Amino acid sequence: MCHPPRYSPPSPFEHLHILDLLELTGSQARAGVELAMHQSTVCRSLRLMQEQFHLDPRQGPAVCRHGHNACLQQLRLAYREHRLMAGSPRVGTDPLHHSLLLQEPTLQTVPARFRSSRQWAELVGHGLLDGAIVSSWCHGRTLPAAQLPLWDGLRTLELGDLPLQLVAASCDAERVLLPRRAVAPLLHQHLENRRFILEQQSQACQEPDASLKRARDRGWALPLCTPLLTGRWLAQRKLRVLASQAPLQQRLWLLLPQHNASGRLADRLVRQLRAAIARAPGLR
Repeated sequence: MCHPPRYSPPSPFEHLHILDLLELTGSQARAGVELAMHQSTVCRSLRLMQEQFHLDPRQGPAVCRHGHNACLQQLRLAYREHRLMAGSPRVGTDPLHHSLLLQEPTLQTVPARFRSSRQWAELVGHGLLDGAIVSSWCHGRTLPAAQLPLWDGLRTLELGDLPLQLVAASCDAERVLLPRRAVAPLLHQHLENRRFILEQQSQACQEPDASLKRARDRGWALPLCTPLLTGRWLAQRKLRVLASQAPLQQRLWLLLPQHNASGRLADRLVRQLRAAIARAPGLR
């Protein structure tokens, strides 16, 4: 199968592209790895953007740590329209569901990170992302089955249900490694009610391999979206599902901007993601 060429930002947006990846990855070192450039280049680009756009790190939403203003907002929206014209929307999600995005070669994915639903909404609203797959476990409260979360300027679309399951190297694990409470409040609450002892992963360490190693080395459990995995994947990592624990049911939502120039592209993305969830190996 021939895949479309990988999207590259046009020269007017190159420094903005670096700034966006810096915000989305959380550090100059990680942004450098993602962009395949030296950290000093990332630093110079950041200084240039801060000088030319008068950015103040003390101003703007928390997801824009290096500053934000109305001028930068308009530039980001213009950059969004270019990505959408090129048929390569930038979509993010957490490490548990990142494989859904990897199945779609036209998407411009970003490093997977655990965030609250509010943070995902802010990233889409401010133009750093064109869409985000969000788990109901990352929302601040439980919603009725027929209700979707709402944010000004965004559309929320139901993608389907995929369970999480606790896996561990030992079937008698009593501790569970979770993302921070602030980004998965309902998951913490639910597992506390099940009498587990909860351990929080640091914000700086969100790589899936690092979490797996920490949990396995300490004999802890951790939640994984097992329908997106295979039995072989678990066996290779010497992990097993805790059969005594019922799956953690979750709803998946796709957050999209309310208005953009490519409604058909968004509709196609929704269809693709719903189909990917429906054909997940663990659901067959």
